[in-house]
Amino acid sequence: MRKLASVAITLVVFFFCAGTSIGFSKKPTEALSRTFAHYIRGVLYDSQNKIDRAIEEYLKALALDSTAPAIHQRLAIDYIRSGQYEKAEEELLIVKKLKPRDKGTRIILAHFYTAQEKFTEAAAVYEELQKAYPSDLEILASLADLYVIQEKEEEAISIYQQLLKQKPDSAQIHFNLGTIFVKVNKFKEAETHFKKALKISPDYLQAELALGLLSEINQNLPEAIEHYQKALKVDPLNINVYRRLAQTYYRDKRIEEAVRQYKFILKLNPYDVDTYLELAYIYLNEEKAGQCIKILEEAEQHKANWRIPAAKEARFYLILGLAYTRNSQEQKAVEAYEKSIAAAPESGVGYFYLGAAHEQGGRRQKAYEALKRSVELDGENPDALNYLGYIYAEDGIMLDEAQELINKALEIDPGNGAYIDSLGWVYFKKGMIDDALAQIEKAAGLLEDAEVFEHLGDVYQAKGDIERARGAYERALGLEPERKSAQERLEKLRPGNPINASR
Repeated sequence: MRKLASVAITLVVFFFCAGTSIGFSKKPTEALSRTFAHYIRGVLYDSQNKIDRAIEEYLKALALDSTAPAIHQRLAIDYIRSGQYEKAEEELLIVKKLKPRDKGTRIILAHFYTAQEKFTEAAAVYEELQKAYPSDLEILASLADLYVIQEKEEEAISIYQQLLKQKPDSAQIHFNLGTIFVKVNKFKEAETHFKKALKISPDYLQAELALGLLSEINQNLPEAIEHYQKALKVDPLNINVYRRLAQTYYRDKRIEEAVRQYKFILKLNPYDVDTYLELAYIYLNEEKAGQCIKILEEAEQHKANWRIPAAKEARFYLILGLAYTRNSQEQKAVEAYEKSIAAAPESGVGYFYLGAAHEQGGRRQKAYEALKRSVELDGENPDALNYLGYIYAEDGIMLDEAQELINKALEIDPGNGAYIDSLGWVYFKKGMIDDALAQIEKAAGLLEDAEVFEHLGDVYQAKGDIERARGAYERALGLEPERKSAQERLEKLRPGNPINASR
């Protein structure tokens, strides 16, 4: 729930600006004087921010005259300021009962409910007000906003259309209507209202951006780019617009323009970690690991100025680790993954990549430990389940557990050719050759991968089908010509060489 201190101040201002009368009842002079004295002392304590003392005085005043709305209002405000929201609501409802036709009182109550996120109650009060004051634009606008919060889009549209009849030249109302039409997937209507908002107010930044987003939804990326460029003419230093433009350039495969925009953002704000990450992601996707490393190492120099969540720091080091891995900088990759884990120790992703790095570097025991931890933290990550199961199978150990891990991965992603191959390989290691053949042939039909065809060759060889084994190894080499293990297997199957199926 949001803090209500600022709401309390707002309501106090509202009371005085609305000209709220004190409204003491006509008691005998002495009683009235005592009531008023307590009331004034309460006001003085309020001015000194002595809320508890003020509450005491207002309660004493109400003990003498419980029908004075102003005292209940003051008491409600102090209850809000002291976090006693239920008591505040009780006091506001008393004021409403004492002044049932008072517009200001009901607006105050609606504001209170909105601040407390009691949107149904707030809407009910505004609906009462709308019936009493059907032409009041502020009441209509507040009710429409509440309907949006409650996801009552059709009701909100109806209210805004009423508002438009009274204020047809309101860019804000057109924009709000367009936003709601987007939520209900009525994009044509949304576009119409965003364009009307811009026609009325040509520098309406949010309307221009909304048209850009609509163009993206409609897969018209060049048009979206035009809208973002127009938005930058309105606000030439808006980093968020530059970022959206860069993202759209990248989606439109205009890589150089995207990179140029990201670099310009970094000139505006050299500490913007999000921009470094997005630019690094482009370099990584474009197989430019060296440039990815360069940009992230530059970002790391500003680490003292980072103000980012731990999850984002973890992602930063994951991307850096992947770039080091692709650049064959194994030790630096391991260090980056360890930094990712330090930032988010309860995330299994860092352990997964660390385990993969250790496995590729031949550090089997460390790979087991990291991958097991990854699975412990995230038992629904099929890649981690499969990877751990597969290296168990490769080493011929814990084959039952390996089969269980891979089967769980296949439950999550049943059509994954790599996982199917892993299951076949477990069967092969268990000596279940026919089962292995069925799975690995299935994997080969799904995945053009040298390792899968090498496995298939091994299974054919185990069954004594030398011609098919030779064909499978040749297929593996066709996909990966430098694959030494497949070369060695194929060489052993040449005439005059003994068949050796060991791995």
